[in-house]
Amino acid sequence: MCQIVGYSVIALHRTKIGDLSVKDLKIGDWRYLNDSEIQKIIK
Repeated sequence: MCQIVGYSVIALHRTKIGDLSVKDLKIGDWRYLNDSEIQKIIK
């Protein structure tokens, strides 16, 4: 996407996946989803 408009990506960091926020996770870390997050995915 960026290459088409002449930009090169040096680093990329995901802060959200759908409605789920992952901005507090350090690179390589993971966490369990809580019940309300699971319900959001199921719907």
